Amino acid sequence: MIRRRHLLATAAGAALPAFAPAADRPLLFNSFLPSSHPLFGRVLKPWADEVAKATSGRVSFDTPAGSVAPPPQQMDAAAKGIIDVGYQFLGNLSDRIKLPQMTNLPLLHTGARASSVALWRTHARYFASAAEFRDVHLLGLWVMYPATVFAMKRPIAGTEDLKGLKVWSTPGFPSRVLEGIGASVVATPAVRSYEIISAGTVDAFASYAVSDAAAFNTLQYAKQVLDLPGHLQAPSFALFISKRAWSRISPQDQQAVTALSGEALAARLSAFDEIEAKARQAALAQGIRIEPAGASVVDAVRRAAAPLEQAWLADAARLGVDGKAALAFYRQEASKA
Repeated sequence: MIRRRHLLATAAGAALPAFAPAADRPLLFNSFLPSSHPLFGRVLKPWADEVAKATSGRVSFDTPAGSVAPPPQQMDAAAKGIIDVGYQFLGNLSDRIKLPQMTNLPLLHTGARASSVALWRTHARYFASAAEFRDVHLLGLWVMYPATVFAMKRPIAGTEDLKGLKVWSTPGFPSRVLEGIGASVVATPAVRSYEIISAGTVDAFASYAVSDAAAFNTLQYAKQVLDLPGHLQAPSFALFISKRAWSRISPQDQQAVTALSGEALAARLSAFDEIEAKARQAALAQGIRIEPAGASVVDAVRRAAAPLEQAWLADAARLGVDGKAALAFYRQEASKA
């Protein structure tokens, strides 16, 4: 189980004192999201509770009330032993973790559960040998809500409606695709989206899901949700444990943790499919139109994404991975997961 407790955050890079074996104390499970967030409450906490149950309490978790490390530094904190267990948005590690960035490519997403299961299976078959997570012990990978496009002033029917359109987006894959189509992109972190969208300085916004728009209080400014088949992007995350903490867990309990992680953890992302479905129903009830993108828009997104896909394939090749085979396998597994 997870117990939340208050502690002072350690200084960056500071090492904690030597720990007793995992059976003698809870593992420090750092969460940069509040306990009210569905990722913690509906995915990670149930996983941790199941781990504690399966190991008869020999592996349990203690979560500080505030994050011990900034969100972009979770994996580094685990590698240094500052935390035992953590998770991270892999977009923050795009300079060194290349292969799971595949999920950011447009037109790939089939749902949080299906895409998460497919990502783990693809990792197991194609990515694991590249050892991109060599500094920690990887427990799981998953994919969150898909990014879509929201029109604020007039519906987007074709590519002509996107050319010159001022669009807010997060940086990275979505903004580059939108720019490739001809949109004028204002790129900032998602936490600044409300500031920009509510001011009326953009004509549309993108890069997150309908449920995210509701959470950021920006959905009220949308008149249309434009759905691409496979969506614009789907961010990937990783769950990991420090090598030192993992080595203190008995082989029997390691086996129990592993059985509940990986694909079993990925399947828990069905919670996010449920949340997104409810958010879309609420949007429709508010009079927001949810419509499929026209063929010209889909083709334009595919063309704009081609250089990004080629860059990812080049990264995969440098890591000794057959990227085309991995992409094909991911699509196949996502369609049946």
